[in-house]
Amino acid sequence: MERQGGRLAAAIGYYLPSALVMLGLLAAWQLAVEFWQVKEYILPSPWAALKAFARPNYQWTANFLATLYAVIGAFALSAVLGIALAVLIVWNDLLMRTVMPLLVLFNTLPKIALAPLFVIWLGYGIWPNIVIGTTIAFFPMVVNTAVGLAQAEPEMLDLVRTLRANRWQVFAKIRFPNAVPYIFTGLKLNATMSVIGAVVGEFVASERGLGALIISGGVTLETASIFASLLLISALGLVLYGIVVAIEQLVAPWAHRENAAH
Repeated sequence: MERQGGRLAAAIGYYLPSALVMLGLLAAWQLAVEFWQVKEYILPSPWAALKAFARPNYQWTANFLATLYAVIGAFALSAVLGIALAVLIVWNDLLMRTVMPLLVLFNTLPKIALAPLFVIWLGYGIWPNIVIGTTIAFFPMVVNTAVGLAQAEPEMLDLVRTLRANRWQVFAKIRFPNAVPYIFTGLKLNATMSVIGAVVGEFVASERGLGALIISGGVTLETASIFASLLLISALGLVLYGIVVAIEQLVAPWAHRENAAH
C-alpha cells in the first residue's frame, strides 16, 4: 500500500505542473472573453463550451460513440498491420528494399485527398473513417517497430549465432524484446494520430461523429459546439494515450523507463 501511495504521489507531482498551467490558461481565456465581451460565435468562453454539453440537439452520446468506434478501429488496425509489416520487412531484406520506399511514397500523400476515394470504395459509414485513420497512424507504427527489430545489439546476435540459435529463436529472444520500447513509442504516436485520422475522415465521409458536428457547427456559427467537440476529441486522445502508457508500465516497465530516459 505504501508503495502504491508513493507511485500515486509521484504521478501527481509529475503531472501537476502541466495541469496547473492548463487551468491557468483556461482561467485567462474565460476572463479575457468576459473583459473584452467577445461575441460567442467568434470565440466562446470555456464556460460556454461546457454549457453546450447540456444541449440535447447535439446528440453528444451518439456522436461521441461514433468517433470512439472509429478511433478504436483505426488504432487497432494500424497497430496490428504496422507490427506485422515491420516483422516481414525486417525478416526479409528484399522486402525492406522494396516495400519501405513504397511506404515512404504513400506517407507523402495528403491523406485527406484520399478520403473521397475511400468514400467511393467503402460508402458512407464508419469504415472510411477507420481506413483514413489507419492510413495516417500506420506509417509511424511500421517505422518504429522496424527500427527496434533491426537495431538489436550485434554482440548479442553474434553470441546467439555461436550457440546455433535458428532465425526464429534470434527473432523471439533478441530482436523482439529489443523492439518493445520502439513498439510502445509507435503505439503512443498511434494513439494520437488515430484520433486525428478518424476525425479527418468524419470531415469528409460521415454524417455522425464529433468531426461531423464540427463541420455543422462551422456552417451554423455554433462555435461553442465546435469547442466542446474539440474538448471531447482531446480527452479521447489523452485517455487512449494514457491507456498505452499504463499497459507499458504493466507489461514492460523497463521499456517505460527507457523511453522516459530518452
